[in-house]
Amino acid sequence: MENRESLTNFIMKVAKISKGDAQEISNSFHPIEINEKEFLLKQNQVNDQYLYLESGLMRTFLYDLNGEEVTIDFFTDNSIVFEITSFFNRVRSEANIQAITNCKGYKISYDELNTLFHNKPAFRDFGRAILVKKFIASQQRNYGMIKQTALERYQNLLNSNTQIFKYSPLKYIASYLGVTDRTLSRLRKNI
Repeated sequence: MENRESLTNFIMKVAKISKGDAQEISNSFHPIEINEKEFLLKQNQVNDQYLYLESGLMRTFLYDLNGEEVTIDFFTDNSIVFEITSFFNRVRSEANIQAITNCKGYKISYDELNTLFHNKPAFRDFGRAILVKKFIASQQRNYGMIKQTALERYQNLLNSNTQIFKYSPLKYIASYLGVTDRTLSRLRKNI
């Protein structure tokens, strides 16, 4: 069996549950490797995979009205990756999830997750904690897009996760920040 220590530790950190429960939960996940530029999810597919990203960098993006890609989220080491609306409502996704680098992790299907959710109370605590964390991050991003300058958004992203700047193309970062490539270049020169 694979070494799932990082997944077990992640579960314990998020939900404050026992190591035995965390190990039992992590054993329900299946190893997965995703190559650079490969899609975990494409627009119009139903998201059936709930992924713990052990290592690598991924992004979620949409196409705007002009057909341009707009990055709406990044996922780095020790993250949960899935498209919430599609996964829980069992509808086609409007978003794409793509690997920016080679990625490794563990996945569980929608049906497996529901079985675990109903049979393992500790997993309910973990699942709730993940959803709350994602909701808070989404709210903070929304508020930041309204109340912060481009420079403040850039500095916050730089301070929160250098992995994004190390491995992501600048055009993805620019679209995530809601600025043009030229504006991002100017921001980088000012820092």
